Parts: sequence; C-alpha cells; structure tokens
Amino acid sequence: MAVYTPVLHDDGSIGYRKSGSDSQLSYSRNSNGEGKSRDWYMEADLNYSRKFGDHNVTGLVLYNQSKRYYPGGTYDDITSAYVGFVGRATYDYKTRYMAEFNVGYNGSENFAPGKRYGLFPAGSIVWIFSEESFFKPLKKVINYFKVRASVGMVGNDNNGNNRFLYLPDAYILNDDGYFFGTNAGNKKPGAYEASKSNADVTWEKSVKQNYGIDISILNEKLNISLDYFKENRRDILSSPDYMPGILGMVLPIMNVGKTENKGYEFQLKWNDKIGDDFRYWANFNLSFARNKIVYKNEIEKNEDWLYETGRTIGSRLIYKFWGYYDETAEARYQEEFGRPIADHGLSLQPGDAVFADLNSDGVIDGDDASRDLGYVDTPEYTAGLNLGFSWKGWDFTAQFTGAWNVDRMLSEFRQPLGDTQNKGLLLYQYENTWRSSADTYTAKFPRISKLAQANNYRASDLYLCDASYLRLKSVELGYNFNMPFMKKIKMNQCRLYVSAYNLFTLTDFMWGDPESRQSDRPNYPLTRVINLGLKVGF
Repeated sequence: MAVYTPVLHDDGSIGYRKSGSDSQLSYSRNSNGEGKSRDWYMEADLNYSRKFGDHNVTGLVLYNQSKRYYPGGTYDDITSAYVGFVGRATYDYKTRYMAEFNVGYNGSENFAPGKRYGLFPAGSIVWIFSEESFFKPLKKVINYFKVRASVGMVGNDNNGNNRFLYLPDAYILNDDGYFFGTNAGNKKPGAYEASKSNADVTWEKSVKQNYGIDISILNEKLNISLDYFKENRRDILSSPDYMPGILGMVLPIMNVGKTENKGYEFQLKWNDKIGDDFRYWANFNLSFARNKIVYKNEIEKNEDWLYETGRTIGSRLIYKFWGYYDETAEARYQEEFGRPIADHGLSLQPGDAVFADLNSDGVIDGDDASRDLGYVDTPEYTAGLNLGFSWKGWDFTAQFTGAWNVDRMLSEFRQPLGDTQNKGLLLYQYENTWRSSADTYTAKFPRISKLAQANNYRASDLYLCDASYLRLKSVELGYNFNMPFMKKIKMNQCRLYVSAYNLFTLTDFMWGDPESRQSDRPNYPLTRVINLGLKVGF
C-alpha cells in the first residue's frame, strides 16, 4: 500500500511525496490451523437403574458423534469426524460382589469401508472379602480387604498427522523443481510420490489387564494398595523402514508390530494422631514398568544385538567402550580378548577411545553397535513420598519424587567445542579429559582431537549417563491465626505461610535437569522458588 506524505514547496504550494506502491490486498492464514477453531459434538444416552432387594443393576446406552473443522496437518481444510456407540452394564450384590461390562463400537475416517469400525469390549469384577461371614474373626486386624480385576481392549487410529490411509497414493509438488539433461538452467517443476496407500489398514489394538488388592489395617490407619498391570499392543500403525532410499518412495502405513508393557504399582498410606491436637500422615508410592518390542518387521541383520525385536522401546544402538589407548593398551586388550585391537578407521593415538569388537571381525563398524547397553530415557522405577502434620494452628507438608534405572545419552555435550567445533570448551571437559598415561584409568573423556572426533565421540556407553535422582519437589509450613478480634471483623481465615519448590535434587547427572529427557541442548534448569504469603478470608 502506498503512503502519501504532504510536502510544502518553496512557492507555498502543497505537494505529496509517494512512498511504497499500490497493490491489491492479500489474504493469508496459518496452514496449521492456529488462530481458528470450530468443533461440533453431539451425544445422546439412555440410562437404566433399578434395585431388586440386595441386587443393584444399572445400564447405559450412548451414541456420540464429533467433528473438528480445522484438524491441522496436510488436510486442514477437510473436517475430521468420528462416530461411536457405547454400552455399559453393572451389577452388585450387597456391595460385596460387583461386576461391570463395557463395549465400544467406534468408527474412524482413516480406514476404508469394511475396515472403518472397531469393537472394543472391557470388563471388571470386584470381590470384597471383608464382607464375608468367614472373614469376621479377622476384622479386628484387617478392617477391609478387596480383590479386583479388569480386562479391556482399546483402539487407536492415529499415526501422527496421517489421515485417510486407504486413499490412492499421495503426491507432493516440488515447487523448486528438478534438473533435466545436462543444462543446469533446464529446471522444471515436478512431483514425487509421498507414500503408498493401504486399503487393508485398520484399528491398532491394545489389550490392558489390571489385577489388584486394597487392604486397610490397624483401625484403617494403614491403607495398602497393590496393582499388577499388563498391556499388549498389536496391529501397530507404522510405516516399515526397510525400503531402500533409491526407490524414492515410502511404504504405506500398515498394521504391523507387537509390544508388551508390564509392571506393578504399590501404595502405602498412614494416617494417625497423637493426643487430640497432633495429626500426621505419610503417603508412599512406588511403580515399576518394563516394556519390550515383541515383534517388529525388520530387515535381516548381521548380528542378534542389532535387532529392536525383543528389546526395550527406545533402546539405543551404541558402541561398547573398552578403554583409552596408551602404550599398554595393545597388551591389555590381547590378554583380555585373545586378539589385537580392531581397526578403528584411524591410527590410534594415546588418549583415543578404544571400543570392543563384539563380532570379532577385526573392524569396528556398525555391526559392533549394540542395543543391549544401558537403560532408556524412560525410568523403570518411579517413587513419591508425601508427608505432613498439623498441630494446633501449625501445618506442614512436603513432597519427594525420585526415579532410577534411567539413562541419558550426551549429544553435543560429549564433544569439546560443540558440534560446530567453534564453541566454548566447557570446564568439566577440560578437567576430565585424558592428557597423559596417568589418566588412562581415571579420565572420563578421550583426548581433545578434531581429527579423531569421528572415533572418539561416536555414540557409546562412555557417554551414557545415569539420570537417577531424588528431589524435594515442594515443602510448605504455615500457621493459622485464631484471635478474638477476627470474629469482630468477621474474618474467618488468617494464615501465614512459607513455601518452597525444587529446594534440592540429589543426582549424579550434571548436564541439566535429570527429570527432563533433553540432554542435547537442555532447557533452563528448574528454578528454586521460595514464597512468603499471607492468606486472609472474610
């Protein structure tokens, strides 16, 4: 748009100075849908509930339908739609025996007719032992005892922003174009095949199981819960990656792959008081979960340790660090393995990293990288502790969290001067780098070398760091005033408190927050916050 600025000429007349140019107004919007939203949802249900003496029965039938007009992604202008039926029936007898059955029948736009709908049943049962007549002699010690079990199936139709997985192959226009012939200026627009379609693709399914007990003892002062869970996923929506890049295409989304996740959860709650004024409590929870890939459609590999099948989801393909090269390395390696140090692709110098030749072929290459080293980014164990007390006007609470059996792989931080070789040398790298034979058994990092970086800084368990931690998440101490003048002015609350967050973290991980999964370029560390406040109510 042109702008005209008034200008006074020498003769006293007024002119206009033009800047810019006149053009037709244009319109644009964000292709990802930010800034606009329109959702539509409809639901209709029929409920039933009746009591027959000691028997209680309920039922539910529900229909739902939804539309999202700006779903984002490649097909942002095409409405995303879902439809489903839900049924539920429950039964209990004297709140002693309870059962529930659910079923869902859902349809998705992502699958072809005949593959569009999926049936997903679920059921659960509960038996309260402590309500049985034979349990009465134990009630003085065990006040409450419940056994429960549940099994159910759920479905998934999402694979990133991929939609309409059954439609004919999609093509992407390359506006930049391609060169044809030998003339560099002969650049013509073209298109390439984005991915193949799959008319047989359907719902990804997951069968979830949970078995648990709930116990209360010591006049309900101590409550214990124990759960065992297991999840089996099958028909996982994924695109196999075993096609060679020279074909210039991507395989379609398929129902291929199986995974398993299982573990347990334990919770302990104590709530008691001393005298009439002092009440205290503590809640402790512990969980363990371990998963593995049961089946993945992989190309044939040279070594067993290269496969993802049978290993934890997210397992790293890394080399096994043996030690640092020095004048004694050859003899030590020969004594341990019965063969000389393998060819590392360079002439090893004192202070260079030496890696184990897992397949004993005399060469360190991709076949010597293993998925059996260390833990993944997701901790196997997590724990939490909440405790507190109240005494007269005082109250105190604290929360601890922790995790272990978890590792982080250093990325940029394992390489002196950074990934671009022109950044600062960090102090810990300087202090812990191999400098002489005296550091062979104590150095945490190989010698600083730009020429040997491809060998020394390759992904290996040398740079796999334990990210276990124990953190005081929050703590608060407060006092509630109760003074005569408060009633006169109709003040019902006056509380003075001090609270703090992230006071300390015990961990050996020094490259950022151990709770964060970023070790490449971590976010800012957690901020320690201390608040002093006064809360008044009328």
